[in-house]
Amino acid sequence: MKRGLTFLTGMLMGAALFGGGTAYAAGLMAEPSSQTFFVDGKQVYLQAYAIGGNNYVKLRDVGQAVNFNVTYDGATNSVQIATNEPYSEDTPAPAVTDPATPAAPASYTISADHWSREDFSRQANPAVFTGVYDRNLYNTIRQTLVDGNSAAPAYTMVSKENYGEVKRLLGRMDGYFWYSHYVPQNFTNYYEYLDYFAVSAEMSEDYQPALEFIRPAVEQADGMASDREKVKYLNDYLCSLMSYDRKAIAGVSRVFTQHSGEIAGACGDYAHNFKFLCGAAGIPCITISTANHSWNLVYADGQWLHVDVSANDLYRQDYILLTRTVSGRTDTAPAATEFLKELLVPGSTK
Repeated sequence: MKRGLTFLTGMLMGAALFGGGTAYAAGLMAEPSSQTFFVDGKQVYLQAYAIGGNNYVKLRDVGQAVNFNVTYDGATNSVQIATNEPYSEDTPAPAVTDPATPAAPASYTISADHWSREDFSRQANPAVFTGVYDRNLYNTIRQTLVDGNSAAPAYTMVSKENYGEVKRLLGRMDGYFWYSHYVPQNFTNYYEYLDYFAVSAEMSEDYQPALEFIRPAVEQADGMASDREKVKYLNDYLCSLMSYDRKAIAGVSRVFTQHSGEIAGACGDYAHNFKFLCGAAGIPCITISTANHSWNLVYADGQWLHVDVSANDLYRQDYILLTRTVSGRTDTAPAATEFLKELLVPGSTK
């Protein structure tokens, strides 16, 4: 039930040169896509955007996934693609600037391999700290969750080999906010710390109409006595707006707006839109996936529970709604799932 796009090594499909949150491109609405991507049969994370029914990704992300090099030449204002060179995170050549250009903001310099204002990891279940999911990464992301964006963000180091895995982790949190790898524009010594990894949390102004559209539903949910009641109400609300179609694409801005009839979407779209709803209602929520299907985990009344809105809608019943376990499904990233649970609700897996 989950859609996927495939890249064969040496082939480039649907590449674009922009990033960030929801935006307008050539007069068209661009918003984060829930599409999945594969390189030679292995799933990879690419920060994708849906525009007019098509998916677009940053060219450098494709270069990293397929392993060809992409650089920017500031002198000629051009992008260079070298298919015979491996991908590199080397700093792009600086652009030629006009002497009249306003001065850049104060420089941002680091001198250590990790930093966070607080050791949030002490609150978490230590069992979740395995491999790349270590305490430094936990503190980096948790600092952003607690404080929002900061002029001096917490950071850690994520190697090239682990970068895609950490980006997939952030993608599973996307919903109300869009979480991304963040590098300050005034970072003076990036060349010394190419593995630098901080996190930004953004919600585009273009999501404001969607927030206004769901406001009555969120206010209705806020008045309910328990998280379970809220989750069930939001599940039913989303089912009233969507219909299942594994080949369709239905993002936040398309679903949560005035329209006639139901908006068709695949399981990943249901899961992404449900995260947006839960985020607006203050309910911790992430996605969980098998090889071909996605749904949600929510933290309700003191425990993590499964909600599969696409299946509930397709079968016209509470098929998987607030259940502790789901049989017959294998989580493709169980270690990341446990780490995410502790990120959103410290101590929730103890």
